[in-house]
Amino acid sequence: MNFKWNTFGCLLLILTVFTACNKPTQTATVTPDSTDSVSANKIVFINIDTLLSKYNLYLDKKSELEAQSKTAERALAGKIEAFQKRLARFQQEVTEIQQKANTIAPVELKKMEEKYAQQQQNLAKEEESLMKQRDNAAMDLDKQLQVTQKNLQEKIDAFLDKIAEEKGYDLVLMKGSTGSVMYGRNSLDITDDTVTRLNEEYEAEKKEIKK
Repeated sequence: MNFKWNTFGCLLLILTVFTACNKPTQTATVTPDSTDSVSANKIVFINIDTLLSKYNLYLDKKSELEAQSKTAERALAGKIEAFQKRLARFQQEVTEIQQKANTIAPVELKKMEEKYAQQQQNLAKEEESLMKQRDNAAMDLDKQLQVTQKNLQEKIDAFLDKIAEEKGYDLVLMKGSTGSVMYGRNSLDITDDTVTRLNEEYEAEKKEIKK
């Protein structure tokens, strides 16, 4: 049996959630030649990679899920190790009995066969239980990941709605590994302001919860 724990470093896939913030039909390229048009339409962009690397809510949740994953992995690893030792002992005993089967009375040999058959069934059930525990732990962490993704998306969406209303933005594009903006002038980049305000809101929420 080969056990392999899937860690949740894949939390970085949260990046894909934010494509909901920007779904242009074509790749957007903002060039200096289009300055007048951009100013008129108030088009800006956010670098999603930079935002997530500095957004405390994302960083806290990422660390929390990674810690839970490691804790669950360690707990299950101990059970798997103990199981593998019992399995090895069982296999060794069976091999030894097979090697000296000719020297054992038929009645005793039959009892041993029944005994080892029962042990084999018990080991199979234990293996199935361990696999189920592994799958359940993975499913639980996956559910928490989905909740985190939903929470992050709601935070970003709510902020974009608010800032678009405040600043009069017509369109907020997304730049980065999952974005569609190939180039954007620095003056159109609102990432730093977005991160600052998101972190301020997050810190305020944490303080409110502690009250």
